[in-house]
Amino acid sequence: MLLINGFPTRLPYFAVYWMGGGKAMKRNIIIDCDPGHDDAVALVLAARAAGLALMGVTVVAGNSGLANTVRNALNILAFAGAKDVPVYAGCGKPLERELLNQSGERIHGKDGLGDYRFDAEAERPQEKNAVDYLAETLNAAKEKVTLVCLGPLTNIAAAFRQCPECRRNVECLVIMGGAVYVPGNVTPAAEFNFYVDPEAAEIVMSSGCKIYLHPLDVTMRALFGKEEIEALRCSTSRLAQFVGSLLALYAGTYERELGFYACPVHDALCIGVLVEPTLVEYENTAIGVLTAGEMAGKCVPGAAGGNTWFGTKIDSGRFVKLVTDMVSAEE
Repeated sequence: MLLINGFPTRLPYFAVYWMGGGKAMKRNIIIDCDPGHDDAVALVLAARAAGLALMGVTVVAGNSGLANTVRNALNILAFAGAKDVPVYAGCGKPLERELLNQSGERIHGKDGLGDYRFDAEAERPQEKNAVDYLAETLNAAKEKVTLVCLGPLTNIAAAFRQCPECRRNVECLVIMGGAVYVPGNVTPAAEFNFYVDPEAAEIVMSSGCKIYLHPLDVTMRALFGKEEIEALRCSTSRLAQFVGSLLALYAGTYERELGFYACPVHDALCIGVLVEPTLVEYENTAIGVLTAGEMAGKCVPGAAGGNTWFGTKIDSGRFVKLVTDMVSAEE
């Protein structure tokens, strides 16, 4: 429980901090991602959110190889009308191990987006490496920055290693990753992002930064079904049609793999809570990450307190409505 002017509130810290005394303020964010269908929706939402200032996008290998994830990020931003947002290519493999064979191909296709064909002309990535960009930008920041982390945490961990002092300018990390009280989606113990690079996940989770973790416990309920997907595909908004098409591809893979036509839009929840902080309820509990053997990537909850809050409940209907409204609004 947090206090504002002596009164209790259930709002997460990032919402309380950003209330700014009634002034209209934009939150400075950097998105680290590995697009990926759900990353794509998150990028579209970030480009559309009036309260967010998207400083840059850093890209890591995860859902697909780095060349694919960088190209996807550039294409998505261009299609969303945000091609001026700089994109930085980062780590092509985890800190201490090789990238998983086929990575996320089973769900996201060989190129990470199910061979979606864009009709927008994208920019090129910046020459600076993502790790250098993160370390230098954070270290020099005059206002604190929120890091929105949607893929394996390799880039973030490498930046913290390279420049530990840059952490002082991180307002908080809003992370999609892990599985706390539910089974993983790669192994019974581990969720994909934490499994791909458990060493990086442990470095970030133990960094001392304030963390809002969105594990499978809540993101598996950030679910779009057939009716919601078809409504997007039939919209008059080109962005809604785009998101609907992506989610249809995504849901199709879930139908083939798991037998139901629907898809959890994991990563988009991290943008959703920045727009509407009460979408998710959080528990303040220290969380460690195992790095060895068959349990690599497993989240281990500890004592209450510390700098980590993880999502325990989600208002799924409000989440679906928020995404639908944001991508369907007039461009």
